[in-house]
Amino acid sequence: MPSPMVLVPTLLALQFAVFGWRIAREISVEEKGRRTWLFLSDYLNFCAMLAVVAVCIVIPIREGVFSRLSEAVLGGAYVLVAFTPVMIAGHYRLFSRFGRTIYAGQGRDVPWLTDQEIFVLIVALCATTVTVWAIYAR
Repeated sequence: MPSPMVLVPTLLALQFAVFGWRIAREISVEEKGRRTWLFLSDYLNFCAMLAVVAVCIVIPIREGVFSRLSEAVLGGAYVLVAFTPVMIAGHYRLFSRFGRTIYAGQGRDVPWLTDQEIFVLIVALCATTVTVWAIYAR
């Protein structure tokens, strides 16, 4: 079986692409004079990038081995990046026919975390936890 290390550059490219796309989108929104923010999924993705760099690149180079911990972090980060578009869809309430218009009807601004985003986030974190545990505990 090939080393899982070969999967690290692809993952980092995906993470950077997703994060870069989100930053570019927020810049364009701000240029239109609208309020901007990073989603919770953006912060999770950024933390996962840092973890991948530390645990899947720096430590294996220093120690000379891609450990089970490195494999678990790699698997968990892949699950998180796979869930990122679904979490973004949840933020925009794309799973509801009313979308974000429900907030305007209530005279409210769009919240930082929507109910759908929270639900998908919980599913994503559960899937990530199960993945990390399954890889690390084998």
